[in-house]
Amino acid sequence: MRIVMPNFRKTMINLTIPLTLALVVGCSSPNKPSDGQYQTDAATNGQQNTNTTTPNPPSSSTVLNSIVYNNTQYGFNFTLPKSWKGYSLVSSRWQGLAQGSQPTGETVIETGPIISIRDPQWTSKIPRQDIPIMVFTFDQWNSLQQEKFHIGAAPIGPSELGRNNSYVFALPARYNYASPSGYKEVETILGSSPVPLQTTQPRPDSTESLLSNIMALGKQGKVINSDYSAKTTTIDAVEKDWGNADKTDYIATAKGNYATYTSHNVVFGINKGDQIFEVRSYDSRLAGITLAKTKGVLGTPAYDAKANGQEIIGYTTDSEFKVEMVYPQPTTDRPDPIMDHYNVLYPNGTVNEMAGDPGRQW
Repeated sequence: MRIVMPNFRKTMINLTIPLTLALVVGCSSPNKPSDGQYQTDAATNGQQNTNTTTPNPPSSSTVLNSIVYNNTQYGFNFTLPKSWKGYSLVSSRWQGLAQGSQPTGETVIETGPIISIRDPQWTSKIPRQDIPIMVFTFDQWNSLQQEKFHIGAAPIGPSELGRNNSYVFALPARYNYASPSGYKEVETILGSSPVPLQTTQPRPDSTESLLSNIMALGKQGKVINSDYSAKTTTIDAVEKDWGNADKTDYIATAKGNYATYTSHNVVFGINKGDQIFEVRSYDSRLAGITLAKTKGVLGTPAYDAKANGQEIIGYTTDSEFKVEMVYPQPTTDRPDPIMDHYNVLYPNGTVNEMAGDPGRQW
């Protein structure tokens, strides 16, 4: 059930501040994020996280009266008052939910890091306002603006505070809704001039982002150009929205009927119970993904087979679905072929116990 939050105090940040204000973000509650939009993964208590940060020397009289949090992983600095010396960092994740879905793990389609700077005076008995920093890739941020997913139950989304050449940084909606101790100080910090962003990291390759999205949706049984998931959808639901398939063919080796929707660039594999066990995508964006690039980004595949002029590679997910990618077989003239299509497979949907058929794994 979606949690509807009442209207709380609005942050007093001037969103017209230049990009140098990037990166500063407040936490949604003293102890944990609101609306189920992210979950704490780890914390560094009482000291700077040396795995992702390095000290930054003062460069002005303003900085001489301050301390600087420097994050080398995502390429930004943030200036804090000296009273925050000994701050700690709390790592968490934001979760992007499919539009119209309830905030459950099954509907998460995007996720990313949140780095929260914690006041050194914070205690479990008297929590104080954190300063969280939501980190988005450019593709994720653009998808959020296009309302392809939402974060939390608030009617408004995160507010952009700045970006470097790799990431967009944003403030969670209603980050200080509970008005914990120290929230006014955080507002003051947010209204100051933080150290300018570093821009040392290259912008993520669009192919890498697409492959990451393919795998993220694959965990849910979905492909990039269809909201119909394997396992949980029947062909009747598709026909209700898209009409009858252009054609339906039985493929014995694939263990089912295959319904082709040409205009949607999607093919569905269907078992005898009308359950969709496979979703194939022929999206035009796949034309930019080569075999070598896929292996370079996703690593050594769990499955790699060559047959009938094709090379099929497969990757497991941390769910019950598998992702297969199909390429023309490499040749001397074409050593690094481009992806033809890919599919998300629900292996259990191919099992026919009554016929003693164990189904297929790839």
